[in-house]
Amino acid sequence: MRTIAIVSTTGGAGRSTVTAALASLLTGRGHAVLALECDPRNVLGFHFGMRLPARDGLSGHLGTSPSGAWAEAGQRSDDGVLFVPWGEPRQDDPTRALLHAGPEWLRGLLAQVDLPARGVALIDTAPWPSAHASQAITAADLVLALMPAQPEVCLTLRRLGDALATLGRPCIYVATRLQPARQLHADIVTMLHATLGQALLPYHVHEDSGVAEAFAQGQSFCRSTPHSQAAHDLNGLASWLSAWIDANPQGAQP
Repeated sequence: MRTIAIVSTTGGAGRSTVTAALASLLTGRGHAVLALECDPRNVLGFHFGMRLPARDGLSGHLGTSPSGAWAEAGQRSDDGVLFVPWGEPRQDDPTRALLHAGPEWLRGLLAQVDLPARGVALIDTAPWPSAHASQAITAADLVLALMPAQPEVCLTLRRLGDALATLGRPCIYVATRLQPARQLHADIVTMLHATLGQALLPYHVHEDSGVAEAFAQGQSFCRSTPHSQAAHDLNGLASWLSAWIDANPQGAQP
């Protein structure tokens, strides 16, 4: 089983949307997928059709030794994705509890998961830097960094890259929420290309109003709008990740 952390340095990058879409698309490509939410917003389940916020999830097991009880919070989507939400925090200070649990708390939980060799765990997380993002990165074989076309990305990119290099975590980057007609967006993508080289994948995820509409209706975006540009982009990204999973049985650097 491989583990991929989906991170960003800014809000609104599309982490939960991309996590849910990739989970469904990788399931369709024959991978056993576990989607984990390490984000106190607790919204990932809505992308899988939930109508009410999840009460139980990973947060209920903070401060406890790793045990299989957390898996009881798992649910399965209509297209076969097993996902575990964050749930309602049971501590007065959940961030402090997460720090107290140690940097490898989430890694320890994932070590209990028995998925097939082609299986993959996708971790949706809060913006980096945060305790939630650090847990996901520590547990990951590969970091997928989402780079929305925002000026803040230019200011935080080097810090993220330096932090991942220090941790020895391989990382790939994807531009998101792209509107090519906007000169600022084109300039930001040019900067990302110049800075990241081949680490920036060619599957830029375009802005699409259908994403919000699918979310509001509790539907899978790629299934509800399969011929949109954004769905095409996400399918390309899913194909790349599927090939990476098959080619890296030990989580080797891509």
